[in-house]
Amino acid sequence: MEKGGTNMPALYIHLPFCTKKCAYCDFASYPGREADFGRYIERVGEEMRAAKETWGKMPVETIFIGGGTPSLLPGEAVMRLLAMARARFDVDPEAEITCEANPGTVDPEKLRDYRDAGVNRLSFGAQAAQDGLLAQLGRIHTWQDVVQALEWSRQAGFRNLSVDLMYGLPGQDMRQWVETVEKALKLPVVHMSLYSLIVEPGTPLAKRIGEGEIAVPPDELSLKMRSAAERILARRGFARYEISNYCMPGWECRHNITYWTRGEYLGVGCAAHSLMCGERFENPRDLDAYLAGAGYQNWQKIPIREAMEEAIMLETRMSKGMDLQCFHQKYGVDLLNSCKTAVNRLESLQMVRISDGHLHLTDRGMDVQNAIVIQLVSALSNIVKQCDTIQ
Repeated sequence: MEKGGTNMPALYIHLPFCTKKCAYCDFASYPGREADFGRYIERVGEEMRAAKETWGKMPVETIFIGGGTPSLLPGEAVMRLLAMARARFDVDPEAEITCEANPGTVDPEKLRDYRDAGVNRLSFGAQAAQDGLLAQLGRIHTWQDVVQALEWSRQAGFRNLSVDLMYGLPGQDMRQWVETVEKALKLPVVHMSLYSLIVEPGTPLAKRIGEGEIAVPPDELSLKMRSAAERILARRGFARYEISNYCMPGWECRHNITYWTRGEYLGVGCAAHSLMCGERFENPRDLDAYLAGAGYQNWQKIPIREAMEEAIMLETRMSKGMDLQCFHQKYGVDLLNSCKTAVNRLESLQMVRISDGHLHLTDRGMDVQNAIVIQLVSALSNIVKQCDTIQ
């Protein structure tokens, strides 16, 4: 495995603990299980040791600690996790090490401990600047908690700071959304992720919406919200480098770029997913099963057709677009010639453009990325019908 860019594997560590489930959350997270912190870290360490036996002391360029609410863990627990990772993997000295955090769960001492442990990037789930909207989402923090957490983070020595914001929330109007973006720009952040609310079946929020108690804004308004945010961010030097992600120059999330370019990644912890050596596998979602020692499941050798479809779906999310030469080298298919009619039609509609050996989606194309992916995949399907699996 070569070093450089996204060619080195990424390591994802899932910490499924949280204070309480947010109303929209469908992730593998478990409130009230703080007593299991120690057992869980031991289990993750065992899994890392087994991974080393399987793949050797593989090089790792990025580490992402996600959840759940990883920032529930005390500093010494994060220090232990990262020490185990360094002992079992060849972690790049310049590795990007991200920890997700809830603004309501940090304090100055914990943040200093995280920094001393080697965390150099924090991603805060801020979501909205209005406390009423935060309460409706079931968040445990206020906007003042966000402001305070970011200030403490800077004082602790963090420069690579990101916030997540959400639009299309029930009861949210354009004024509130613009206020949220503008307030976020006053924070010491270099990266923002803007996500449209996805109403997951079975969540408390879905129940309230289904019963007509609350309603989400129409799709047209959500699209206008995203466009308005992009204009505001652009004026402040934040460039869109992926459909939902914006940053100041040079502050892209290197870990997530590994996912979007179908690089290799190893996930440890309950519910963590992996893509290694052309195979996909995952850990059990159930926390107790994971703690009891249940290992990887659902192993799948990825068919080349599926790999190509994933590459189109993921790489067209990025502003830099799909590297057509790289696609040809990986899969033996000339995408432009194979999808010539579809690409020409999309170019005429100003949905895509070809430049510098890349297929890019325009701003218009980004708004309907799923539809474009379907057209490209459909055009490609006849070319790869006889393909079996990645060699």
